[in-house]
Amino acid sequence: MSAHGGVKKFTAASLCIMVVMVLLLSACSGGNNGQNAGTGNKEQSGNGQDQSPASPSTDSGSGAKDNQGGNESATTNNGGAAAQGDQKPVTIKVLAQALTPTDDKTPTEKTPVPRVALDKIVEDFQKQYPYITVEIMTSAPKEADELLPWFTTRVASGDAPDIAWSSNTKAEWYNQGWLQPLDDYYNKPNPFIEGNDKWINAFTNVEIVPKEADGTHDQVPLIQAAGGQVGIFYNIDIFKKLNLQVPKTWKEFVDVAKKAKDGGYIASVPWVANHQPSLWELEPISKPLMSGLVDPFNYTGAAKAADLKGDESVRAIKKGVISADKPEVRQTWTLYKEWAKLWPEGWATQDFLPQWNAGKVAMREGGMWELQQELSDTKRTFKWGLFPIPSAGPDSGQYAPELPRVKGFPKNTQPSFSMSIIKPSVEKHGTLDASVLFLQYLTSPQVNEYLINEIPMGRPTVNGAETLPLFDALKNMEYPQFPEISIAFPYTITGETADTISKNAALWFRDEIKDDKFFGEVQKALETGADESIKTQKLDTSKW
Repeated sequence: MSAHGGVKKFTAASLCIMVVMVLLLSACSGGNNGQNAGTGNKEQSGNGQDQSPASPSTDSGSGAKDNQGGNESATTNNGGAAAQGDQKPVTIKVLAQALTPTDDKTPTEKTPVPRVALDKIVEDFQKQYPYITVEIMTSAPKEADELLPWFTTRVASGDAPDIAWSSNTKAEWYNQGWLQPLDDYYNKPNPFIEGNDKWINAFTNVEIVPKEADGTHDQVPLIQAAGGQVGIFYNIDIFKKLNLQVPKTWKEFVDVAKKAKDGGYIASVPWVANHQPSLWELEPISKPLMSGLVDPFNYTGAAKAADLKGDESVRAIKKGVISADKPEVRQTWTLYKEWAKLWPEGWATQDFLPQWNAGKVAMREGGMWELQQELSDTKRTFKWGLFPIPSAGPDSGQYAPELPRVKGFPKNTQPSFSMSIIKPSVEKHGTLDASVLFLQYLTSPQVNEYLINEIPMGRPTVNGAETLPLFDALKNMEYPQFPEISIAFPYTITGETADTISKNAALWFRDEIKDDKFFGEVQKALETGADESIKTQKLDTSKW
């Protein structure tokens, strides 16, 4: 299969899966020959087992255009930016996480699906800019909780990356003053895109460029969700045996889990990191339930999500618009716990991937970065599928409105993978302009498409870059259509806030703490996170 500017070949197992995945992403098997590429807090499977990043195989001669066997470069200049003349040589270090090329460049037993796209992109970029050397770092820890101390040491020694994956670590890095604001560059053309007026307008929608509470932009989105950053992998054979249907609402989802448990199966396995639940489901549950809080949340009267200031969540916590005492918030957590009570004994510590592979698990929570792992499994004997995490509907409670359902990928309001420029590094090394140039190169259509489509875990973020046909089944599903401005429970306001709430949620789900204790800890974590954000981001609260 080929796509303009994208990957031209998949493994045989992937081709087999693609045919069936058109029917709700149902798949014909998969043993675990491949490994994971994660964008979550931990690079783990849905049960806490550590995994390493991986991608589907690519044609060694594949390029930004389908060249019918030719050996065209993986990327092209696009006619936008001319190679520079005499310049001072610089080296930029890049920490690419899931996009890091594998040591093996051709398929081996150890690496059946090698990743090579970024290597080729770097090679092409350096040909155009011979004074810039791009070094891909491979020594950093893969776990988010280990990355902060690693970065702290590197920044202190002057050996931190110039560009780094920042999807799940930006709050801490921002608070440390490590993230370089990019607004001056975003408001100028991307030189690699002909006719581009502003770099920020090169993306499919402005909202996927994350905005800090102070209104600045310091991340560059490279991957966006194809229907959702996470989803529910399910055993089609079990669903057929028990006459279960793919759920469309949260209540239907919980009901399906109950029936699977009553049928003698492990009903649903959560994705776990550090013995704690992911809490990914809070967004699809809380967005409908908190729809009645949008007006007091949107204190500036913004007409579009892109026009929000960025400090709304912090203000909402400080003003009591969002609090653990709100009935909408209480109902959100109550619905979440209904599902959590159906998790198997030992969910926080036991690896349930073997049971999933053995066909004993009806559903498991997982990230799209795990899709390659499932596609690569040639030993499994059951069919599997994938559906988005359902949202709460009117059948879940009085606060959720009836929303229209439409086909097509939902509009993403955040990326699933982004990179940032590390301010102390580029200041020390004099590499700011070179780092910006490389990120602009990565977000030109042909390059973004080639890089992202090597790994089936999401969609490119740039206009003109095509999405893998693999995701057509998810595109053709119906999704609830939320208003232009909607809000979700802001448990990720800081990394410490998310960690504290997740730890207490684990205790509450196991009935080790009472309701009042749990919601009290949630409120305390929200207020602490809001205060920290005001302090570190120097937010002006005078107009709140």
